[in-house]
Amino acid sequence: MMAERQLLRLGEYMVRRACRRLPQNIRTERYREWLAELPVILQDPQAGGAARRAVRMLGYAADTTRGAARMRARARRRPAVMTAVLRSLILSSVALVGWNIWNIAQAPAHPLNYLRLAWSLVALATLISMLAGPAARPRTLLVVGCAMLGVAVNLWDAVQAPGDWVNYGATALFLALLVALWLSSRWTRTSRRA
Repeated sequence: MMAERQLLRLGEYMVRRACRRLPQNIRTERYREWLAELPVILQDPQAGGAARRAVRMLGYAADTTRGAARMRARARRRPAVMTAVLRSLILSSVALVGWNIWNIAQAPAHPLNYLRLAWSLVALATLISMLAGPAARPRTLLVVGCAMLGVAVNLWDAVQAPGDWVNYGATALFLALLVALWLSSRWTRTSRRA
């Protein structure tokens, strides 16, 4: 009985933390709704033993954070034009992935084709994450990975064709993106501390 109360308190704490992220107008309603589920899950005899019910209840309570993030993201809907642009970029990235796979099949010994395939896959993952939801940290890591691969591909192209200035420009663009990402991360860290 004592362990059950402590589990319910822990679940209540997680639900309360999740509800802080919600807009004010739906916060109390969701809090009551999610909180009412905790004892039901914990006392469900069909869910198995006590340990399994406790794990399910804590899993539900932890999952409310994801639910709160999705509700907040729905409140800030992306414009339809932006969604259409992202979808068209995703389709073009899928075509680029197919093209790079075709190039690998034609010249399997050429290492730049593998690097280009990796670059196009990371770019596709970045676009899908931008369309999917509010996970900012993974999206930032994908953008950094895409920029680093872009630098590598364009540097390789610059070494292969030193007279082609487009490769130098593309490399500088991706390097500028990396520097901008680094500066913005430093700025957000210092502004959080202040």
